[in-house]
Amino acid sequence: MTRPPEQLPQTFLDAARALETSYLETNDPIRQSGFGGGATRWRSEHEPILDAIGRDGDILDVGCANGYLLECLVSWGRERGLNITPHGLDLGSRLIEFARERHPVFADNFHVGNAWDWRPPRRYRFVYMLYDCVPAEYLASCLRRLLAEYVEPGGRLIIGAYGSKTRRVPPFDIASFLRSMGLDIAGTSGDGGADPAPAFAWIDVAG
Repeated sequence: MTRPPEQLPQTFLDAARALETSYLETNDPIRQSGFGGGATRWRSEHEPILDAIGRDGDILDVGCANGYLLECLVSWGRERGLNITPHGLDLGSRLIEFARERHPVFADNFHVGNAWDWRPPRRYRFVYMLYDCVPAEYLASCLRRLLAEYVEPGGRLIIGAYGSKTRRVPPFDIASFLRSMGLDIAGTSGDGGADPAPAFAWIDVAG
């Protein structure tokens, strides 16, 4: 078995559902994605995900919100000559409705659920998730499950972490966490520094 049998804490699930309500208080697709830094920072802080992709394939965004990040990754990837097919998973059913409307051709690729207990219908070449999609004490077990059940052989798991520029808080050190799990890191992007930037790290699954 790749994860403990218990459910996520109800307090965590309630907080996640409350986020959905707050996201949908605006029509701004960036704010509906949980980001308040504006369009320029949105691109500069999210486009580095493509550094971990680098080739054609499908990507599952775990915690995809309204699907806007996937829309951007598809567009930015096209500028790099990449053909990316979007797939998304989110706990918020209303957010998933927005994502399906945003991606009508790929509406069937979007699902309601969370990474802890969702059973994927297939595996994906790329899987992306922010580290705080599950409580900290569940993260290691969740990542092992993603590697075992979500990522296809020869594929890649990409984990992201965001700090706060306004509060000068660096992102969670996801690379060190992955190493503490005994995992081999295939690459990283972002190092915090004096002006905290998002951090990404990725792990390859053997083909």
